[in-house]
Formats: sequence, C-alpha cells, structure tokens
Amino acid sequence: MIELLKASHYKKMRWKNGEGYTLEIARSVGESLDEFDWRISMADVKTSGDFSKFNGMNRFLTVLEGQGISLCIDHAFKHLKTLQSIEFSGDSVVICKLLAGHIRDFNLIYNPKKFDAQYQWIFSPEVSEIPISSDLIFIFNQSVEALVIEIDQQTFHLQHQDSLKLENEKSLKAIILNQQFLKQTCLIQLTKI
Repeated sequence: MIELLKASHYKKMRWKNGEGYTLEIARSVGESLDEFDWRISMADVKTSGDFSKFNGMNRFLTVLEGQGISLCIDHAFKHLKTLQSIEFSGDSVVICKLLAGHIRDFNLIYNPKKFDAQYQWIFSPEVSEIPISSDLIFIFNQSVEALVIEIDQQTFHLQHQDSLKLENEKSLKAIILNQQFLKQTCLIQLTKI
C-alpha cells in the first residue's frame, strides 16, 4: 500500500505527559499512546521540561524548526540545532531546555524487539534512488520546495511536511527522489524482526 499523507490531515493529540500536543503522522495500530509498535509524529515544544517516557521503545528525534534544544538524557547533555538528530531509549529520563524560543521536532518511536530501524536525512539535491527492501518505508519532506517522488511509474508530490508511506511493497524495485534544490528529506525504513 502506498499512501500520501498531507500535513493538514495529521492528527493532533495530547502528549503522554499532558504538557503539550503532538501531530501524529502515522502509527502501526491502536489509538492510545501505550499501544503501538511504531509511531511517527511532530511536536511543537513551547516550554522547557521533561519528555514523556516510552518504556521498551527506541526514539529518534530531529529539530525541524527553531533555534535548537539542549537535552539532558540520563545525565548526559546533547545540544541539537535545526535538522540535527539524536537516538535514545524511550526508558531514558530526558529533560529538554529550549535555547531561544519554541521548536518543532520530528519523532520516530519504535519497538526494537519487533523492528530494525534505519533513520536518515537526505540533503543532497541530486536525484536519489532508494531500493525497496523494508516492510515499511516512510518519506517526510521538510523542504519548503515540493519533493517529486517516482515509484513504478507513479508520481507523488510532497509539499512542506507532507509524507509518503509505503507498506508491504517489496515487489516494487525502487523509489526515485527527483532533483530538489533545497532537499530536506527524512527517510525511515522499518523491517520486521
């Protein structure tokens, strides 16, 4: 199944800790914040504070907009600027400090006992060919420039913060990310263990 996900249709949900809201882009199953194998979302972080815990899960986080954040993850500090990422355990104690105003971040939370995950950002403006070998492939366009994707003679146009989800499409050969002057594309690949 190939599904184009428009940013205007993302589901607004309260954070697990109740301190803010997330825009849920996609998830494996369920409605609750405790019942999923993977979940992809964006969050607007407007105040410093503690992150929600997701025990037994792994997390990737990227700052999409704003001046950055400082994270204290189990007493280790990490500073993230725009389009920088970090991976950490959902079991970790994480305290966020905003550096200069609010930020928007992008998140993958997944169960490492059920999935192997590859999470990467593509910034090269050239055409990219991505072989299809995972159970789930997720493409997110952060650029203000539209991203044109070709898959098996189908063309998809991703506007700013739109996404494309491919699930159980291993019969297709490759995904082509066309040339884009200001490419800011996140590619997530999840493979069942």
